[in-house]
Amino acid sequence: MNLRNLRQIREFAPERLKASPAQQKIVLIYAGLTLGLTLLVTVLNHLLGLQIDNYGGLSNLGRKSMLSSIQSMLPLAQSAVAMCLEIGYLAAMLRIARGMYSSPQTLRLGFDRFWVLLRCSIFKGLLLAGITFGSMYAGVLIFLWTPLAAEAEEILLPIMSQMTMLDPTFVIDDATYAQLMQAMAPCFVICGIVMLALGGPIFYSFRMTDYVIIDKPAMGALAALRESKKMMRGNRLQLLKLDISLWWYYLATAVASVVCYGDVLLPMLGIQLPVSETVSFFGFYILYLLVSFGIIFFLRNRVEVTYALAYDAVKPEEKQDGGVVLGNIFQM
Repeated sequence: MNLRNLRQIREFAPERLKASPAQQKIVLIYAGLTLGLTLLVTVLNHLLGLQIDNYGGLSNLGRKSMLSSIQSMLPLAQSAVAMCLEIGYLAAMLRIARGMYSSPQTLRLGFDRFWVLLRCSIFKGLLLAGITFGSMYAGVLIFLWTPLAAEAEEILLPIMSQMTMLDPTFVIDDATYAQLMQAMAPCFVICGIVMLALGGPIFYSFRMTDYVIIDKPAMGALAALRESKKMMRGNRLQLLKLDISLWWYYLATAVASVVCYGDVLLPMLGIQLPVSETVSFFGFYILYLLVSFGIIFFLRNRVEVTYALAYDAVKPEEKQDGGVVLGNIFQM
């Protein structure tokens, strides 16, 4: 199978899914664990916030600090568990794409690869931070070199002229701030374009890293990144076309995100619900989880098997001999 034949890959994915009796059970467990964990962390975060607000005075400073630390650690713990579940789910879809037996036990694979996944996530995070900083710096320079910056300079120069060595601070009223943000809009657009130009090729170069980690248990994080980059050389545009062809899945995901922020968007449209802010938040959040569950359960298997087939289309041909995806009976 060739990545340049995207139609064949998309049509082959449903056939592989039909041949796997366990695929619905796998995605059901994956969706339940992932979204259940998300709901649990959100509820705990809310309850901890209420407890922190109740503690006041110096006598409760230690408890407040402890609860704040727990609250800040919850998203990190959630991300770590979700990362492991994601890899296990991708491993199951890769086995299905190859016509192999798969079961919910495959979801455990990510926990066995935790340290490699963590190092890989750190490397990607550092790279993303560097790209973001570089894109913002380059975007601001481009903005300042063009006539687009004239309006922003007219707003800022009178304010900055009031600054002194003894008092380098300045205050901007709401009306001036709104004008400044409007004048800076072209700068944000330029930064976004530069970020896409710099980060897009790098992002696509490392798209197969997770599959490499699944397929080659002995490979380290940096080696997996290099292997993905090697595979994607000359194939990035084709994978972008595959992403575009799956627009319906990404559109559904975007709709779910809009539902999640319904408690914020409705007041912006002048619609006020006759409930408290807390009830409105959790109402829309639960609705978002239900919509997300439907998207994962009914759509995601097909999408991920398609991507798994794309991975097999670009990976070098080699004899599979004992990789977890192929042979470990305890992780099938």
